[in-house]
Amino acid sequence: MMFSAKDKAALGGLGLAIVLGLSGCSGSSPAPDAGSTATSAPTTAASPTSTGPATARDGSSLLPTTDVGACSLLGADQVREALGDAAKDVQSGEVAGTVSPEGVRNENCIYPLDASGATTHAVILEVVTYPDEASRAGADPWEAMMSPTEVTGLWGEARYATNRLSESTEHVLAVAKGTQVWKFLVSQPKDTPTWEPAEGQAVMKKLAESAKI
Repeated sequence: MMFSAKDKAALGGLGLAIVLGLSGCSGSSPAPDAGSTATSAPTTAASPTSTGPATARDGSSLLPTTDVGACSLLGADQVREALGDAAKDVQSGEVAGTVSPEGVRNENCIYPLDASGATTHAVILEVVTYPDEASRAGADPWEAMMSPTEVTGLWGEARYATNRLSESTEHVLAVAKGTQVWKFLVSQPKDTPTWEPAEGQAVMKKLAESAKI
């Protein structure tokens, strides 16, 4: 499975560290799309002969896919169980990850919800790990969420939001605890039936509860 550069750029609104060179959990690396304008595209491509890690244009280092463990926290079976019919065609998870110059580590697992592999129809888990609690306290886990509301009963401070965009609807649940933030997102095309906020919150909470955290 390979995402297009346009699809990866679509994740930028949520602040997810999706970069060119996305690959499956098996560690294979598809070639980047030509002509990409994604701001997160790396300036160098990872290769077996590289003397150091590849970097993105913002200075972040790309993590080897073997070092990204986000897919181990949430499996396709859990996604299918939580989303029901909306995930009947869920695909295997793909990973990507970066470490910023400030030491903030982003790990992502992306589960396309159909064979196209489009990120506008996918489940995404992002795990953000800050180097210390001070840097975590200075960040806003809810900044890319539209009118987030509090969610109780999870392992940390949690918020849910329904982001209605021009081409898709995003259901987002973020949980913050200690030096980490976990973001669960379900993106659906605008012409796909979606959940109302109360139902969406229940679905996302079930998804978060099924993760191995």
